Amino acid sequence: MSVTPDRILSVFATPIVNTQLDAFTQHNEALATHIRACAKATIGVARSNVGGWHSSNDFLSQGHPAVIALREEIRQAVQALSKTVARDPDDERHNDFRLEGWANLARFGQYHSLHSHPNACWSGVYYVTGNPEAPPEYPLSGRLELIDPRPGASLSYADHTMLYGRFMVNPSPGQMVLFPGWLQHVVHPYFGEDERITVAFNASFPEDA
Repeated sequence: MSVTPDRILSVFATPIVNTQLDAFTQHNEALATHIRACAKATIGVARSNVGGWHSSNDFLSQGHPAVIALREEIRQAVQALSKTVARDPDDERHNDFRLEGWANLARFGQYHSLHSHPNACWSGVYYVTGNPEAPPEYPLSGRLELIDPRPGASLSYADHTMLYGRFMVNPSPGQMVLFPGWLQHVVHPYFGEDERITVAFNASFPEDA
């Protein structure tokens, strides 16, 4: 029996977008400067972050030009992904979602513990800065790990196939990752010399709230 692509069903698939916003990187310097200023002006909040600075969830509502531009990039990405996985791509509900976002600033040894984002259809992160080369003793420094939701996936060691139950992102400036809000994820402790700056976000549809 021949196994052809048309006979392979993608059942229980987890859609993940991993893309580079090359045209947007012109805003990174202004965005980083603005986030550093916010971090100096406010205490921030504690969520999944262990150390570091985490803004309130209304960061994307700010009127700073770089924030406005990023909000539009995120809006377009969420809309496109929602239509791609939709039962009916023409359903107008794909355009009716609420965005919230927060900035993160991490320094040496800081990280984000294992968590998910309840009541969000999509979650994601934009990397204003990336990871420098990891020290040999900390190969996972600053990496985002998306946890495979299949309980038995950790038993497969076929890392040359899509059955392997581990997905790591070693981010670069301008990279955006978008995934279902229910997907657990963790950011490994960061051991770079410079600050690691990101903007994370949720997209919620009316039925998610």
